Amino acid sequence: MQVEMKYIQHWTDHLGRKRYRFRRRGFKRVELPVDGDPDSVEFQAVYHAALRGEKPGEAVAAIAARGGSGSVKDAIERYLDSTTFNDEYSPSTKALRRSILKSVSRLVGNLPLAQMDRNYIERWLETAPTKGVKRTRLLAIKPLFKWAVESVHLIETDLSDGIKVKAKESNGHAAWTDEQIAQFRAHHPLGTKARLALELLLAVAARRGDGIALGHQHVKDGWLVFTQEKNRRRKPVKVETPIAAPLAAAIEACPSSPESLTFLTNEWGRPFSKKSFNAWFRKQVAAAGLPDTCVPHGLRKASCVTMAESDCTPHEIMSVSGHRTLKEVERYTRGADHKRLAARAQAKVAAANNVVPLTVVADR
Repeated sequence: MQVEMKYIQHWTDHLGRKRYRFRRRGFKRVELPVDGDPDSVEFQAVYHAALRGEKPGEAVAAIAARGGSGSVKDAIERYLDSTTFNDEYSPSTKALRRSILKSVSRLVGNLPLAQMDRNYIERWLETAPTKGVKRTRLLAIKPLFKWAVESVHLIETDLSDGIKVKAKESNGHAAWTDEQIAQFRAHHPLGTKARLALELLLAVAARRGDGIALGHQHVKDGWLVFTQEKNRRRKPVKVETPIAAPLAAAIEACPSSPESLTFLTNEWGRPFSKKSFNAWFRKQVAAAGLPDTCVPHGLRKASCVTMAESDCTPHEIMSVSGHRTLKEVERYTRGADHKRLAARAQAKVAAANNVVPLTVVADR
């Protein structure tokens, strides 16, 4: 990056070294770092100290006292290597946040962390293409500043404190309809891997990451017992649910090899990765003649909707799906058949009050 600096004399001396000198009327002459990089934190610290009329040695000492070079790049690299980062999050979360923080390092890595201000963070967040991306960026950078303040004392103030991004409310992925599930089953009969994948995701309202990780080691006396992948390190959720008959039939009809730790395996007999499973499942959906809106997560939503339409209570749904709050369950079951539920509600009220529901007779 180009850094514009005033009052700098620059020349190459007889030894071939690059020399820099600060000269400004009314200020002392200051020799800047020999062969220094004007973009570096150390060079910038000495230059800005000279601008303020301060002793450059104290500025360099302050950088050393903070540890590392004091640059944004140095702080990010130390954070990514820290136990705070590596022990706190799942591999998928770490991969996403590492990518975001590396992009910040490429943009302003040479600048001093102490010179980064709240305005820069807000401007950077505003360049996000969507509110969802904006929120993801904020979730990545907030822990960095908290660590820099509380754990290693690189800066005194958390610049991200108070910044909030509320993602736009949306219905997310569409839940599969009963007709779409029936069409998939008709095309992929018992004994196929595609049918096993559908029954596995549908029976336990599983997320993709949990569905591809489940295996015989999670079966105990006819129950599936596992800890969900999401927030496993921070707020683990244990799920215990009986194996439904359709799933049991699918597992029996399409058994995995004895040495496999997962019910679902790829063409080489190894567990799927999330990305490869998505690509494979998309092909199975297309083969069944279904639209590309039929994604794995839609089966999780369809399962929750089915339970809601079967008069399951929110807490009963949570025990299967592993949701942590009632609000999450409500969001997932928003697509339930409201007409059918309204009819049931009216029937319950009528029964409670010994009232015979009104029947409309067509005119003869």
